[in-house]
Amino acid sequence: MAPSFNILIIGGGLSGLAASVALAQKGHRVTVLESTAKLQTIGGGISIPSNSMRVWDYLGLMDRLKAAAEVQGRRTLYFRRYTGELICMSGVKEQAWKYDTVAIHRAPLQQLLVEAAHEAGVVIQVNTRIVGIDENGPSPVAITKDGRRIEADLIIGADGAKSTIRNLMYPDIQLSSSINCYRAVVPESSIKSDPDLAPLLDFSTIWWGPERSVVCMSVQNGTMLSVECPHPGNTGTAGDWNKPGDIEVLKETYSDFNPVVRKLLSKIEPENLLVWKLNQLPELETWVFRSGKVVLLGDAAHAIMPYSGQGHAIAIEDSACLAQCLSRATSTLSIPDALHAFETIRKPRVTHMGEYALFNAHAWQLPDGEEQSRRDEMLARAPVFSAQNWDGSHIDEFPGLPPSPLYYPWMLGHDVVDYTKRKLDKIWPSNETNGT
Repeated sequence: MAPSFNILIIGGGLSGLAASVALAQKGHRVTVLESTAKLQTIGGGISIPSNSMRVWDYLGLMDRLKAAAEVQGRRTLYFRRYTGELICMSGVKEQAWKYDTVAIHRAPLQQLLVEAAHEAGVVIQVNTRIVGIDENGPSPVAITKDGRRIEADLIIGADGAKSTIRNLMYPDIQLSSSINCYRAVVPESSIKSDPDLAPLLDFSTIWWGPERSVVCMSVQNGTMLSVECPHPGNTGTAGDWNKPGDIEVLKETYSDFNPVVRKLLSKIEPENLLVWKLNQLPELETWVFRSGKVVLLGDAAHAIMPYSGQGHAIAIEDSACLAQCLSRATSTLSIPDALHAFETIRKPRVTHMGEYALFNAHAWQLPDGEEQSRRDEMLARAPVFSAQNWDGSHIDEFPGLPPSPLYYPWMLGHDVVDYTKRKLDKIWPSNETNGT
């Protein structure tokens, strides 16, 4: 049986909380350190795709997730041109991936993870800002802003895209992008009385336009719409998640979109509009610090553009993979082996996910013309997330980006726990069979 380690997780966002649950369920003593005075919810709706739902099932939380999302039946995703014409419907099929996709607001998702963490024995400390890590002793030590030193067997940096922990190892990496995103949540009461907008509460829609797109996600059983509007320029600021957006600039930016989109944007209350800078980290040389007992996880290690719908999914996959890798450790001396195995297993997959996000950032926002027409014709034949020509076997190796018919099976049919165990059996065999 693997020993119980004393683990510090820096960051109380979705990634840190998910990692805390996965590790505490394995018997580890886990403390989450959050820099803010209380846990904050940043953003609106989030999609939980099939590969992530599988991990929620492994954690024993899938039914509670569906309840928190107020799921009542499957919801369709439509892809449309900015002029309104249908390009395709989502090809997601629960019978293909074994799990459906769930849309949920981030607030109940975070609350669910907090409850699960407490139930698993996780300690959550707020108002604890970490400014440094001392790796000179046998165990790493987290150093707080007020000078306290907190020792652990393992420290995990899960503090997001603007990671303080990552900056200790990579001080010269800066977040930058030419793409921004307006974000808002519109309540049902502002939508349901309008016959043009009310149908949006029953499904999700993405409109693709030249250099811009609009993502409208129905969450909490259609009681609200999460609206995201990627666009070029410098309206957002890197690392600032709470910058107010200008409602008039938003409306002007999308003034050539179809009347339904324009009417939807008019329902956004100015005080509820935020604008972010979308960022994607360059591939890091390593996620593991020199001591072998500090590691990055989630957005801190591999933040990607949101065009894949996989940001949270790959972070929760990280959590499950790391928990499996630590199950092979026989003492604190083998923690470095576990962390390097974790990186070896996860890095290729998340790198390809980043490539897919950049691919979509281009493909979703093509100018009108020949390339756009070819895209639409291809998707009419093989919709996004379709599972054509797939025999249901797990796809271990990257099959290439779309239109590869096996890309979506590789992405959405991934079983991170089974895959991790099989990879570990090759690179770091265990002396005994470990449970999930």
